[in-house]
Amino acid sequence: MTDFQPDFTPDNLAAAGRLGYAEDRGYEWPTDPRTLTALEHWRSLKFGVIMHWGLYATIGQDGSWSLCRENIGAFMEPPASWSGTEEEYEAFYKELRKNFTGEDYRPEEWAAMCAKAGMKYLVFTSKHHDGFAMYNTAESDYKVTAADVPLGRDILRETFDAFRAEGLETGVYFSKADWAHTGYWKPGGNTVNRLHNYNIDEDPQAWDGFVQFTQRQIEELLTNYGDISVLWLDAGWVNEPDEPIGIDHIAQRARELQPNILVVDREVHGPNENYRTPEQEIPSETLDYPWESCITLTPGWCSMRPDDATRPAHEVIATLARIVSRGGNYLLGIGPDATGAISRNIVTTLEQVGGWMDVNGEAIYGTVPGGKDADLLDDGGSGYEWHFTRTDSTIFALALIGDADGTAGFDLTVSSTTPVRSARVLGTDVVIPVENNDGEITVAVPRTTAHLALVLALELATEPVTP
Repeated sequence: MTDFQPDFTPDNLAAAGRLGYAEDRGYEWPTDPRTLTALEHWRSLKFGVIMHWGLYATIGQDGSWSLCRENIGAFMEPPASWSGTEEEYEAFYKELRKNFTGEDYRPEEWAAMCAKAGMKYLVFTSKHHDGFAMYNTAESDYKVTAADVPLGRDILRETFDAFRAEGLETGVYFSKADWAHTGYWKPGGNTVNRLHNYNIDEDPQAWDGFVQFTQRQIEELLTNYGDISVLWLDAGWVNEPDEPIGIDHIAQRARELQPNILVVDREVHGPNENYRTPEQEIPSETLDYPWESCITLTPGWCSMRPDDATRPAHEVIATLARIVSRGGNYLLGIGPDATGAISRNIVTTLEQVGGWMDVNGEAIYGTVPGGKDADLLDDGGSGYEWHFTRTDSTIFALALIGDADGTAGFDLTVSSTTPVRSARVLGTDVVIPVENNDGEITVAVPRTTAHLALVLALELATEPVTP
């Protein structure tokens, strides 16, 4: 047992995006037919995983924010054991590569676990803001395959190979900022925050060198690592006009190299943000454009200890139901500890999630929000929270039952724009009669052994139904 108390309070969300106010003129739909087709396919997948891992894990952190000087949250603080100046800390942090062994990282185990949990796609961190590459870049020696890094493996390649073998699609996370590059943070410069630390107008050559470096690294990823479904660009503050990175060229080149790719320039609204990415939160209503909530399973983006707590499985399923019923995708955040190992609680929780998905996945994959077609009128006082998804032939009513052991029988009445022919509880073959009465459908839901969430499938009638 441990006396560690998990804290799932998210970090300051301003860390994820651009700084300052920027007018949001609304989501901008792609015009390229191939991108639109890729986007609709991606929206059908519904459930994915984002994995963070890097040098920061060696000091018990889940990101490289401790290098930042802004100090807007505990996640930006150095480890408690550190003492010294900010300049000394930057040198200390870079030396972490010499202790990065990752001896317990077996990507096949992560891939099998995620596949069994019902996830359909992966986004993996190729490079966080610290600039340390988790792949074999030719542009820098600050990488996982460098001679002075004991891990010495192309982690991105191994991970992509393992996840593709399990049938998952692969996307790449890449930070546009790079705090190790001398064209972003000049040595001896006045580094006070996450931004570049010199006047670009006075040294445009230095900035252009950084831009070219960034574009070459992205091209490496999209050339040397197989089919990439998503280019997930972080560090939204790197954008016009203060930090121009050539995003239009990056996006155009990405689509030349990977014609079916989606480009997601996070928090920089416009034509290069093919879908939006609310972090650690769920929109409160149905959205009519593509979006994906990225939410951690453990208290941070990486798991720091073998017994790290996770959100309970019923909360994961509830989050999935809320997101999918509002038109979004769920990107669940997990990551290895310093050695590369999987927290035992991640394994246990995702096994439970996978068991539920095996039974109820048809209410998730390939669906659209069902709230426009069905509304809850009465659930017999069950007290459950209800959400609706649908396909062309079926409305799915999802009742969040928490960690209860099954449900008692009750009558469910919903309004429906289409008559319902019959109903069934997913996981059973029993067909339940329904009553159709002027747009009101009543179903006598039997006692069930449902776990985490009860799902009722309402089969729509193709011909008029007699009340």
